[in-house]
Amino acid sequence: MSELEIEHGKILAAREACKLVEGLGVVKVLGLGTGSTVRKFIDTCLHLLRNTKLVASSSDTVLYAKSLGLNVLDLLSVNSVDVYIDGADEVSGKLDLVKGRGAALFREKTIAYLSQTRIYVVDYTKYTGLDYLYVKPIPIEVVPAALNYVLKTVSRMGLFEPLVRKCAGKEGPVITDNNNYLVDLKPLQPIVDPSRVHYELKRVHGVVESGIFPSEELVDVVVVGYADRACILRKDAGDVKSA
Repeated sequence: MSELEIEHGKILAAREACKLVEGLGVVKVLGLGTGSTVRKFIDTCLHLLRNTKLVASSSDTVLYAKSLGLNVLDLLSVNSVDVYIDGADEVSGKLDLVKGRGAALFREKTIAYLSQTRIYVVDYTKYTGLDYLYVKPIPIEVVPAALNYVLKTVSRMGLFEPLVRKCAGKEGPVITDNNNYLVDLKPLQPIVDPSRVHYELKRVHGVVESGIFPSEELVDVVVVGYADRACILRKDAGDVKSA
């Protein structure tokens, strides 16, 4: 694989996602996630987004969209979203996702729950095809005052090695848009039941949200971009089907 192939895969996936959105008909409110692939979608689908109300999961996406003259609403001003576009850090063969490298997992998941259709756009390096999650660390958003308790409790679960995410450009931990910390959980074994593990993590006092997006709750379509094509994967009656 090369960086050029990966970038071209993102572009092809973004184009295919744009076609999917156009095929939905009237889209009054569209949700945008965070990351480089989402930016590719914005650039590719700019003609459509100019006539659409938007909500975004992070300050970074808000600023980028507004710099292009797009109409971005406050998330509190909408009760529902027609379609949500986001990327992912890892996609299993069952379309369970790991998200949160961009530190916006809580708001990303909030918009996903509000949305009627959820489309995730990734390059081929993010799609494992495996029946479990294991490749990428799973982020959790943690209330700062509960950090030590969360680290101790998660360690005792025996599933993960927790590590507080540090800022690259300054001292101290990464701070989310909600003023919380991020802890990255390195899997010590395959996560074969992501939904169960997600809710186990949510039950730990101080954990605001996990970066596991269970396919049965939060995923409708995944578009995987390769160097020469884009592949559409859909959840259909519990099975993953390629369109």
